[in-house]
Order: sequence, then structure tokens, then C-alpha cells
Amino acid sequence: MNILSVEVVKEQAAQRGEPTWLMQKRLEAFEALQKLSLPESRYTKIRGLDLDAFALAKQNGSGARVSEFAREREAMHIQVDAHVLTTQVPEPLRAKGIIFCDMTTAMRDYPDLVKGYLFQAISPHEDKMTALVSAFASNGIFIYIPKDTVLDEPLRLVYLLDEPMIAALAHQAIVVESGSRVTVLEEAYAKHPVGSGPHLHAAISEVYVGDGAQVQVGALQNWNEQTYSFVRRRARVGRDAKLHWTIGWLGGKLTMSHVESQLIGPGAEMEDIQVLFGRHKQHFDLTSSLRNMAPHVKGEIHMKGVMKDESRAVMYGFIKVDPAAQQSNSYQLAQGLLLNDGAHCDAIPGLEIEANDVRATHGASIGPIDEEQIFYLQSRGLEREQAKRTIVEGFLTPTLEQIPIAGVRERFHAFVEQKWNE
Repeated sequence: MNILSVEVVKEQAAQRGEPTWLMQKRLEAFEALQKLSLPESRYTKIRGLDLDAFALAKQNGSGARVSEFAREREAMHIQVDAHVLTTQVPEPLRAKGIIFCDMTTAMRDYPDLVKGYLFQAISPHEDKMTALVSAFASNGIFIYIPKDTVLDEPLRLVYLLDEPMIAALAHQAIVVESGSRVTVLEEAYAKHPVGSGPHLHAAISEVYVGDGAQVQVGALQNWNEQTYSFVRRRARVGRDAKLHWTIGWLGGKLTMSHVESQLIGPGAEMEDIQVLFGRHKQHFDLTSSLRNMAPHVKGEIHMKGVMKDESRAVMYGFIKVDPAAQQSNSYQLAQGLLLNDGAHCDAIPGLEIEANDVRATHGASIGPIDEEQIFYLQSRGLEREQAKRTIVEGFLTPTLEQIPIAGVRERFHAFVEQKWNE
């Protein structure tokens, strides 16, 4: 099935009984899809990706089992390619009035609420992949946390890539009302090994943080090395609210990510921590953008990468301070550690300041692993590989310790250990 077809857009929308406004948005996205280019950058050129080669539906059922990932009394959404395997919500959470369901169900059961948020933060016109998701994504997750609601356990989202040559598309919307507190943890895995054929993953995520709310969004990506992945996340943070992004990047053939935080209310705060480990010929293109739009806001961006073999990464950090964002405080740091001559990393900071009473600073450093440090550790009895791993751990630990979600820290360490040994 050719996914670049307006007939498919209409057919899917009709099958799901989508309202007229959403059908029009999808047709608008399809029109944009024809005109927009792939989201390439100065250091990233996309080769070998033919969108027409990917289907939207699975030919066979998935072999994934809910029991592989889900635990009792845990709120969890599991999506395999474009198919929702399960969404479970424990009764105590239902009693608090939260909404945690796939996007198709949300559109059917809460149409007015969904309409008030969907496509408000992210436009289908941003690049070809956001247009693709906007036009064709049949699923994803809708999360709504009512006012003054505190959730102690994280809401888990698991995305699996199972069948090659399937376009796994997802649209997420997370709405957290004023005074609430929640953690959302997203996990991404590819089940089939390299050699089974390429995968395509594309997703957009909209996050709305109400006044005084506290939101932690964690993500661990561990696709296989034949996966093309494109993700755009954007958040709007209200007055005196706090948002923490925590993202670990480990997998994929080509990964392109854009995270943007808009601090729209006075006193809003944001912290974005992204850590990556690349090996073989993996390529990562990661952007973190902070936009200060109100006075007395604060934001920090920390990006750190370890590159091995012939892997490549580019880390863009961008801070924009609007005229209204007086007395705002912003900082960005990007650091890369190269483990051998074939690895490469670029760190590109950017500042655009339109207010005159602000603090906005940045730092960036890229360098090879220190041979003197390796020699010293070898002199203390460590083998060369052990010495390199000790240095990498010391490089990553200060950043990992800032991650507020313990499970993300632990699993990132475990995945790095696994990939180093493979």
C-alpha cells in the first residue's frame, strides 16, 4: 500500500469515524507532505529512505506479548508498529479522573477535549515527517491529568518495532492541568535484529504543562541499527510550572530529534537532559530548543554524547529570549567524547536574545579520550578496554546523576554495558 495517497487518508479517517475538523487537518497535512522536504540539516543528509516503500498496516499479527512489558497495577500503553497492543489503567487512577487512552479512543470518547489541544503546539507544516505523522498516524496516546492531581507512579509508554517495512507513526498529547504532578516514561525498542529489513518510526508529541504543575518526561530509545527515526516534541509550560525532559539515545541507523520548550508563563522552569551512546555507523542529529517568552523564567539544556567506531552525532542547542522575557536565566552545555579516530561529533550552540536584562550562557567541548588517563588507569592494573570504560563512566556520571527518574539512569547504564559487550 502506497502511504503517500490522499485516498488512503480519506479511507482511514472514514474507518475511524473521525470528525470533519480532523479530516480537514489530515488533508492539509497531506498537501504539505507533497511540498515539504525531509528534515535534513547541515551535517545530516538522508540517503536510502524511500517513504513509498513502507506500508501503514501489518500483514501478520505481532508476536509481542503484553506480559513481556506490563505489570499489574501499572498504567501502561503498548504500541507495536502502528497497532495498539494494550492500554491498561488501574482503577485507583481511573478514580482520580485521569484519561489515559489511545488517540482513536480519545477522539471518540472525548472529542471536544482532544480538539482543544491536538495540533495546537505542533503544526503539520514543520517538515515532511511531521506532515507524514499528521496525515497518517492512526494511533498514539492521549493523556489528561485533572487539576491538583498527584501521581506517584509513572505512566509508561512502550513503542515496539516488530515487522520491517512498516511505517510506525504516532501522535502523543500530554495535558497536565494546574497544580498536578506526573511522570511519563517512554520506551522504544525494535524486536527484530539487524538484517531483517529497515524500520521507519516517526512521532510528534505535544506537552501542555498547566500553571504550577510539575511534569517529568523520560524517554529511552533503543531501536535496532536499521531504523530511521524522526521525533518532534514541543512543550508549553505555564506560570510557576516545572518541566524535566530526560532522554537517552542508544539505537537507530539515523535518529533525528527536535525538542522545544516554550516557557510561556512567568516563573516557568525547564531542564532538558539528553545523553547518547553511538557505535558502528549510527548517526544522531539532536536539537534542543528553549524559548523564553515570559519574565523570570529559567531553563537549562545538557547534552552529552559518547561516540564509538564510525558513529556520528551533531548536537544543536538553541536559546531564544523574547522581548517580554526580562530577568530570565538560560544555560546550555554540549559535550562529546570520541573513543577512536573514526568517530565524530559536532556541538553547535545558538543564542537569539531580544531582551536587555537576562542571563544566557553556553558551553561546548568535543575531544578524544585522553591517552594519559588510559595510561594511568592501566598502570593501576586495568586492561585498556576497562580503562576506557571507566573514563566513559566518569564522563557520563555527572550528567546521569542529574536525571530525576531513577529507572532511566539505571537502564541507560545497562544498555551501554550491553552494547559495549556486543
